[in-house]
Amino acid sequence: MFLGACGPLPEGEELDGSVPGEAEVLDDNQSEEPRRVEAQTLAGDLGSALASPVATYPTSCTASNQWTTTCGSGSSRDVSWVWKVPATGTYAFSTRNSNFDTVMEIRNYKATNEVLKCNDDTGDLLTSGMTLTLIKGNHLLIVVEGYGGDCGNVHLNIAKR
Repeated sequence: MFLGACGPLPEGEELDGSVPGEAEVLDDNQSEEPRRVEAQTLAGDLGSALASPVATYPTSCTASNQWTTTCGSGSSRDVSWVWKVPATGTYAFSTRNSNFDTVMEIRNYKATNEVLKCNDDTGDLLTSGMTLTLIKGNHLLIVVEGYGGDCGNVHLNIAKR
């Protein structure tokens, strides 16, 4: 039995030879050429988990600059996660308790050039946050980067409203 990232490989599917920790996605410029999401940048697949924090990343200072956010500086190192909407409803996303000035952007994972929402500051100048009404089963790419080159420990929080 072969195991995929989220369990056994579905019946009738074969391994595609990709390297664990990498995935092909379209780049920000809507290029026809897929861009690799590097293991440094793609911190993991969160499944449909909800928590505060649902994920942490020890230091974005060692990550790559894979994404250019639409509401931030775009020149900072970033980390990202894949998340699947567990049930239709409204969800809150934040970087509360990260120790640097964050920018967060949420994209459609299956069409990464489609930005759903982007936020630089919510409440205080260090925290990014947003709410989105989402449909069950959709996959999102959640990108967190530092504003103006900042980097540090990332805390990603996701809660159902």
